[in-house]
Amino acid sequence: MSANAQLLLLASAAVVTLIVLIARFKLHPFVALITVSLALGIVAGMPFGAVVKAFQDGVGTVLGFIAIVVALGTMLGKMMAESGAAARIATTLVGRFGEARVHWAIMVVAFIVGIPVFFQVGFVLLIPLVFTIARRTGLSLVKIGIPLVAGLSVVHGMMPPHPAAMLAVVAYKADTGRTIAYAILVGLPTAALAGPIFASWIAPRIALPAENPVAAQFTGDTGVTVAPSFGISLLTVLLPVILMLGASTADVALDATSPVRAVFDFIGGPVVALLVALLFSFWSLGYRQHFSREQILKFANDCLAPTATILLVIGAGGGFNRVLIESGVGKAIADVALGSQASPLLLAWTVAALIRVATGSATVAMTTSAGIVAPIAAATPGTHAELLVLATGAGSLVLSHVNDAGFWLIKEFFNMTVQQTLKTWTVAETIIGVAGLGFTLLLSLLVGCAPREPQLSAQGWVDVTATLDPARTPVYEGDAPMKFDFLKDMRKGDKLTLSVYSLGAHSGTHIDAPMHFIANGAPIDQVPLTALVGSARIIEIPDSVQAIDAAELNRHEWKGARRVLFRTRSTSRGWMDSAFHKDFAYIAPDAAQLLADGGVVLIGVDYISAEQFGAPVPRTHQILLGKGIPIVEGLDLRPVQAGDYDLIVLPLKVRGHEGAPARALLRKR
Repeated sequence: MSANAQLLLLASAAVVTLIVLIARFKLHPFVALITVSLALGIVAGMPFGAVVKAFQDGVGTVLGFIAIVVALGTMLGKMMAESGAAARIATTLVGRFGEARVHWAIMVVAFIVGIPVFFQVGFVLLIPLVFTIARRTGLSLVKIGIPLVAGLSVVHGMMPPHPAAMLAVVAYKADTGRTIAYAILVGLPTAALAGPIFASWIAPRIALPAENPVAAQFTGDTGVTVAPSFGISLLTVLLPVILMLGASTADVALDATSPVRAVFDFIGGPVVALLVALLFSFWSLGYRQHFSREQILKFANDCLAPTATILLVIGAGGGFNRVLIESGVGKAIADVALGSQASPLLLAWTVAALIRVATGSATVAMTTSAGIVAPIAAATPGTHAELLVLATGAGSLVLSHVNDAGFWLIKEFFNMTVQQTLKTWTVAETIIGVAGLGFTLLLSLLVGCAPREPQLSAQGWVDVTATLDPARTPVYEGDAPMKFDFLKDMRKGDKLTLSVYSLGAHSGTHIDAPMHFIANGAPIDQVPLTALVGSARIIEIPDSVQAIDAAELNRHEWKGARRVLFRTRSTSRGWMDSAFHKDFAYIAPDAAQLLADGGVVLIGVDYISAEQFGAPVPRTHQILLGKGIPIVEGLDLRPVQAGDYDLIVLPLKVRGHEGAPARALLRKR
């Protein structure tokens, strides 16, 4: 059995074990995720200390961002509830839609109010309104209630700043503003199908008891005499969305060096946008409503306690993801998926749906599937990260049943039997999952994620090959000098021009094959194209750094990148176009080991060696080439900056030798 097959088998066993522990043995997801993560890392062969560190790093990376978003969003939702702003939005829209279309109004209300709050919070905020409308109009609670939960569920699963969606945004490196815009385009028709349209069909087929004990007791009275106006309520809840969309618009419309764009990017980041909206709510929904400072402080404190469990599960999910990646499972999955040409959108939806059905948790489903699919997405050209967030979110919502806390919440509040809840809530959630995927695939046709005929063009490609010039190109000490001459020259009266070149295999931009330092290593003509063509990440190393060691490497975002190119002092000083320098930046052996263990398939440097000059043992080359990782040396990275690119680097196909000059091209992703 191949190494990849073993890792995939281990990953499958880990996911199944996780599902069984949560669904069958009722183990808390937080405890289950920790246990399975550590066990997976150990069985996969990771050192004990490395397993724990990987899990801790994953938790810290996720919660360092998500915890802030959750806290700020929860406080904003609490201010809306206590001030009566949520009720004001609901009653105003219901009044404008009219009684005949009240179920459509409820869906829109849920979609808007649900943006900054959890599903459960939004449900508790708005269910009193549903009870009131049902009693006043005589309409079925199902016809009004299903649109409510459909609108809340769609926003909860697909739209930032909800924690699961934000986690997927981070995992896929998606743009938050574009994700929100796409979520609105996909979410509204999805909520319409699962909400008002489905509810109008199913309501006559569900006979509920005349009396509802929960409706009689659940008044939802906030004690507010006069609620804030509709305009200020709507502005407050939509302010973070407006700021984040503004940042994305500025990124498209303004130059990268524009100070105005920098300001928009700052205030439009999820954390700052939510903070601005929360501070605004303290005034618009707090002081203007005559709440005291003590009351506002109490609201902020009271609303945070219920988020503890959610944060723990999200953090543990992040730890599980990191163990998957550092154990090599992420790379193995990516290799298999790339070989099978599986659609990342369908894969993300399927994995999330399976975990959702088995565990009942949309958060666990989205967290786990994002970690599994992210390496595949990074290695698949043309995949839009924002659409992956939507596909993962849609999959995480399908087929809610008896293992989902939301199932019982709906059953008890609507006073339905288990069978009735399956026919209403479960079907509605499944419609959301399937329709959400369908609309995401349709949107992919417009934004370019769907497969299409390749259009070959030179547009966007940047040549980062060092020009070969005997007078200027540096030659490593002891290597063969470059000699270029003309056998025939039309400028001297010959009928044609004919050149002769004499140079070493490691001149200018070139590739070291494993044979260079590994006795039985592959020669340059056997280096696979899979390593030489694909996504690459350029990492900017400060001019002051000569040794790129493990500590320096980990200061940069390199994990998950398939090909890593280092832009160092050699680029800033123009050393690929001058005499040979011995103090070039190099990759230290400990960093080389991290890269080799991290699933990187190609390394590139901007000088004619990746090894420290005068190193007694070529450990960096031995480590990388020993893992079959070719090294591109002598890149001229002056025309490009740090970031993610498409890379093509092709050496001369010289049979049986250890290296060859190459041509290298980059295109910004």
